[in-house]
Amino acid sequence: MAAVASTRTNPKPETRETILDACDRIMSRYGFRKMTMDDLAKEARLSKRTLYLYFSGKEDVGLSSIGRVVESVHAELEQLADSSAHPADRLRQMLERRVMGRVEQVQAYHQSLDELFEVVRPAYMTRRQHYFNVERDLIASVLGEGTLSGQFSVADPPSTAEALLLATNAFLPYSLSVRELGNPDGIRTRLAPMLDLLLRGVQSPTHKEAQP
Repeated sequence: MAAVASTRTNPKPETRETILDACDRIMSRYGFRKMTMDDLAKEARLSKRTLYLYFSGKEDVGLSSIGRVVESVHAELEQLADSSAHPADRLRQMLERRVMGRVEQVQAYHQSLDELFEVVRPAYMTRRQHYFNVERDLIASVLGEGTLSGQFSVADPPSTAEALLLATNAFLPYSLSVRELGNPDGIRTRLAPMLDLLLRGVQSPTHKEAQP
């Protein structure tokens, strides 16, 4: 019993990752709906008892799989926000990675994404607002910096950041069909003119006139 208590109070990140990796592999083979905790334990080469030390059940595993994708994208966005590139370049890269980072990471199991969201949607919607707020704050920081340097003309960076995020929400995995998700290059091609339009909308008149 002492060993179980120790595992609960000191969970191993690598074990959690092993479980989530196993979940992703199973979803790529036959989907989330058919997956059971027995399947997951076998795929991860762990006992079911160990699974329940890290997750409350199948839905929790699926929700955490989505969360891992989003958190990975957020790490990318933070790096881009802190880079030395011009604000306009950073803003475009961040908006593109917000979309493509998610799309690329769910490619292996994109065909089962609809059923995953169907099961975990209520809990995901609660977390989704937190994810949105994190992204809004990162985008707003770059908008504020760009406004101070004269590249952007933005009166309210947080509100503008929200508008930019809402405009690109249509390209996120939960908004796309299975067929669309299976074509990342097509998504990137459709996203590009949207980003051009959004960036022109925040550029200062002086900066627009200086462009060729």
